[in-house]
Amino acid sequence: MTTPKVSVIVPVYDCVTTVATSLGSALDQTIAPELVEVIAVDDGSTDGSGEELDRLAALHPRLTVLKRPNSGGPGGPRNTGMSRARGEYLFFLDADDRLGPEALERMCAAADANGTDVVIGRYVGVGRPVAEFTRSIAHVSVDDPDSDIYSRSLTAQKLFRRSVIEEHRIRFPEDAPTGEDKVFTAHALLHASGGVSVVADHDCYYLVQREDGGNLTETALAARPGYYAKAARPLLENVVRHREPGPIRDRMLVRHFHRDVLHAFNADYPGSSEERRRRLWEEARALCDEYLTESVVLRMPPKFRLIAHCLRGGDEDLLVRIIEADGAAEPVPVVVDGDRAHVRYPGFRDPSAPIPDSYFDLTDRLRLRRTLTSVEWAGDLLRTGCTAEITRLGPDGRAVTLLQRSRKTGAERRLAAEPDGDGGYTAGIAADDNGVWDLHVEARHGDLAMEGRLGAARAPHVAVPPGRFVRCADGGGAAVEPFFTREYGNLSFTVTRGAAGAVRLVRFEGAEWAPDGRLRVRGRLPASPAAEPLVRLGITIDHRTQGTSLEGEVVLDGPGDGTDPGGRGFTALLDPRGLAAGRWDAWLEVTVGGERTRRRMPLATTGRSPAVPCAPLGLRHASFYRTEGGNLTVDVVPGKVPALARSAKRRLRAPLAQRTSPGRGSSQRNQK
Repeated sequence: MTTPKVSVIVPVYDCVTTVATSLGSALDQTIAPELVEVIAVDDGSTDGSGEELDRLAALHPRLTVLKRPNSGGPGGPRNTGMSRARGEYLFFLDADDRLGPEALERMCAAADANGTDVVIGRYVGVGRPVAEFTRSIAHVSVDDPDSDIYSRSLTAQKLFRRSVIEEHRIRFPEDAPTGEDKVFTAHALLHASGGVSVVADHDCYYLVQREDGGNLTETALAARPGYYAKAARPLLENVVRHREPGPIRDRMLVRHFHRDVLHAFNADYPGSSEERRRRLWEEARALCDEYLTESVVLRMPPKFRLIAHCLRGGDEDLLVRIIEADGAAEPVPVVVDGDRAHVRYPGFRDPSAPIPDSYFDLTDRLRLRRTLTSVEWAGDLLRTGCTAEITRLGPDGRAVTLLQRSRKTGAERRLAAEPDGDGGYTAGIAADDNGVWDLHVEARHGDLAMEGRLGAARAPHVAVPPGRFVRCADGGGAAVEPFFTREYGNLSFTVTRGAAGAVRLVRFEGAEWAPDGRLRVRGRLPASPAAEPLVRLGITIDHRTQGTSLEGEVVLDGPGDGTDPGGRGFTALLDPRGLAAGRWDAWLEVTVGGERTRRRMPLATTGRSPAVPCAPLGLRHASFYRTEGGNLTVDVVPGKVPALARSAKRRLRAPLAQRTSPGRGSSQRNQK
């Protein structure tokens, strides 16, 4: 008998209308059929689901049906299914959900290829929100400080390596009122020494909202008696048992205190019955006293720090006031004191409730929101517009500064931003020093400042303008070329001073023979009106072997008033007459101040131009073409001698006797 690759375990309780679809999605996978076994466990259904399972088992030999008395939750039937499973991997499918057609093949392949112990497939919510996984990950550890893989999703609908589950005797708690899948999955992740894979390029699992408005795991967690003891406590115990004290353990405990212990103290708490409040208070306080350390407290959001403080201190009145303030229409105000920000919940700096300021401290949870709103030329200035605000802090007292930082040296220029009247700010970029400069924005409230790169988040219409040669503050000129970085799309720009900068920006638009026989090259230099007089253009062609050269002239086009956003055009003219035979390379010369540089002239079109005479009597002809490197070259070759001239030359070279030999004409003359 073939050992299955994966065992799909399906707990079934009163799902007669959905179970056939659910099981069908597991049986009709693209992976080879003999590699999948499906184990459905009827947990004492009362709606005919058991009979439906028997019918389906008669049609599908790979479907095993087990039956047991009702246990009150999916943990028991899942454990029963695991006891019969033979697959290398386990997958838990709920009877009202379904699998994508390639789910098992892709997830098993990911586990095989990467040696991982848990594989998460992309979830699709059908009528309900789900944790979104949009990026595939070959391998990640739950201990990775940059990963949220442990805290993001602890549902059981994942692929697990069965040997890990059996070695560590990981099982679902059967007496927990809810949350049993978190206990199992978190325990498995803590033992996933092989790491975790994420398959996000296929819709693997469809989480379906039931018609009755809920799934077995959707009942409000801490509302059921026994939840804290049967579900929340094991979550905390497993973390403490399997992770040493330190940041990794603290991060995991924060997840559980935040979302599995203290979450019940929400807007529903003040209106609950006295009995429910008492039970929640006592059970949550016991877990705080036993597992909540100060380092864990300070990693939590301020609201949960304060709830934990109230629980441990027995101050229910303050706890209720904090909950009510958090649920009010207006957000709890934030005050800036020095370089720290504090959220002013009830009890803040209240002598009657001495709570450390650190419990109200919001600084590390603030974020800088920024958007690039414009990048455009205004004469010699590249003006950049943006919005920038620190979350939870209003506009009062805000100062915004743009920072341009040298990528090579770290040198920094601070550019005071001016309000634009629409809630944003603008500043002109300085172009005084060579190099690549990255643009940052800083928002400041007093001594509290936050900065970040600018450009990745930008208005839809924003695009970088072409580079421009501008006049610098010291009277010189520089090319400024803005661009968005390839990896993150942030705004940066290159500054190149002098002639080297101007020659970088020249754009060539074509070449042709003018009616007067001269070679005409058209181009454009994007320059501001103030910077244009700094630049002098010239054109030369150099003979490749003789070391000789010929200069031409450059004529500027248009009025030069800066009205053309593409820059002022120019025409470079070369007279090929008198050129010696051979190949001549064309160069554009650029002079700024006392500095001169030049560059080859590129040619976009391929093929050779028509030939034109470049010497009297057509003794030489010139044509131009594009070299392998893409540049303009003029080719001068000897021309053909006209037919009359060739005949005269032959007569002069013929012997005298041949020139006077009798012919028809001479015979007639002699007869006369």
